[in-house]
Amino acid sequence: MDLATAASDMVLQLDQRMSPSLYDAAWLLRLRDRDGAPVYPDYLGWLLSRQHPNGSWGSPIRYYHHDRIICTLTAAIAVAEHVQTPDTRAAVQMAEKFLWQNLHLVFRDTAFAELVGFELLFPTLMEEARRAGLRLPAHNYGVSNLKAEKLRLIPPEMLYSRGVTTVHSLEFLGRDVNPSNLHNAVFENGSLGNSPATTAYYIHACSRIGTDFDPEAQAYLDRVTSTYHPSIYLYPFRNFESLWVINNLALIDRSEKILDWIPAPFLDELEQKLRIEGLGLDDEFGIPDADCTSVGYSLLALAGRNPDPAALAGYEVPGERIFRTYFFERNPSVSTNIHALDAIRLMPEYPDRGIVMDRIERMLFSSRRFNLFWTDKWHASPFYATSHALMTLLDAHPATHPELRDTIDWIVHNQRDDGSWGYFNRGTAEETAYALLALQQAYRYDLVPPDVLEKGVDFLLENDGLEDPEPAYVELWLGKCLYAPYDIIRSAILAALIRHEHLFS
Repeated sequence: MDLATAASDMVLQLDQRMSPSLYDAAWLLRLRDRDGAPVYPDYLGWLLSRQHPNGSWGSPIRYYHHDRIICTLTAAIAVAEHVQTPDTRAAVQMAEKFLWQNLHLVFRDTAFAELVGFELLFPTLMEEARRAGLRLPAHNYGVSNLKAEKLRLIPPEMLYSRGVTTVHSLEFLGRDVNPSNLHNAVFENGSLGNSPATTAYYIHACSRIGTDFDPEAQAYLDRVTSTYHPSIYLYPFRNFESLWVINNLALIDRSEKILDWIPAPFLDELEQKLRIEGLGLDDEFGIPDADCTSVGYSLLALAGRNPDPAALAGYEVPGERIFRTYFFERNPSVSTNIHALDAIRLMPEYPDRGIVMDRIERMLFSSRRFNLFWTDKWHASPFYATSHALMTLLDAHPATHPELRDTIDWIVHNQRDDGSWGYFNRGTAEETAYALLALQQAYRYDLVPPDVLEKGVDFLLENDGLEDPEPAYVELWLGKCLYAPYDIIRSAILAALIRHEHLFS
């Protein structure tokens, strides 16, 4: 395979490929037509086939404290509400046993981020599960306190706003909801928050009390399910996909212009959007964020453009000079601040540039776990945030190199015998790509032995999944469940392989 051709073809053929979402499929299975029949009956068999031997549902990685618990609750509710058979009863009983034995792990790995909306969704799902007949503990393991803390951040009149990210998780309202308020939150594309699950909840809530819902909501679900079976976690997500794919490919050699990777119309459109208010994960989502905005600024600067920094500056936390991803968020994102630092480093005209870069760097070093690695709220694996932080800090400020030596050693010594990297119970191609990209940057400063890189590349060449339409990439990205955006992962793998060729050719 010609890797450079594969990379350029990918940019031109992006089509929002993503792993199927068990969480969203479970919500769709709960929908009934006017006669009470399931709208998506074949999803039951798919859900049952995805249950793990220990009774749980969720990603194959051991992210028990969130993904396995949220997915198991959601799937068990959907199965319990279906026509009962020996298979469905057995599945629910296995789920009950798993939950009793694992709910206490909800805060076990406190170094890792919660799933999106977890503090809102978990108490509601526990209540829904009990209502569906599951025999579960009567308490919520302290998560209700986090729910109250989160809701205190959001003005009550904005709870149903299309401009606040809770619209992506409004199913947390459960039965305590007015469907007409939900109707006001529906996007122009018919969804609530570009979320199939939340949109299904809206339809489910209207049906439960006999209220008509906007037919555009069902049309949105039909659009998703006609393309993806059974469903994906997020749709559409065009900006997020294109920005991250191109940004990964730009890591191959950031000292050169990256126009070869980017169609000129994309750059023009990017520049126009950043003149207004910033970028969100998709234009149909309508809520811009500092992460997408920062990556957009970096790409424009690398391509020789000179974007106005005003949109990015709007995401600074007042008085702190670090960045929030969204308004009303409870915890800042490490990777958002890494990407903001990278953008500001490339923008000489950013206001108080030196002060802001210093504040972000101090925030990053203070948030490093055990002075070794970083974790983040948008990705389950530390290799994602650590790779991005290491590459940015190595270039942004040479004085930090000695402080990063322990991080480089942490990556090197966590390589598995087969050459891969993986923080959880297995090595993965995605995590291996991130580790390689970071170590390749360190290699340029003579900080990494070449045999470590060679072993990692050998693993990638055997497990890259580049020619598979639905590759077996492990779900590691943090949404309301774990998910895998295929081409974003592919672009990281391609970048690591092409960069290796450039280093050793």
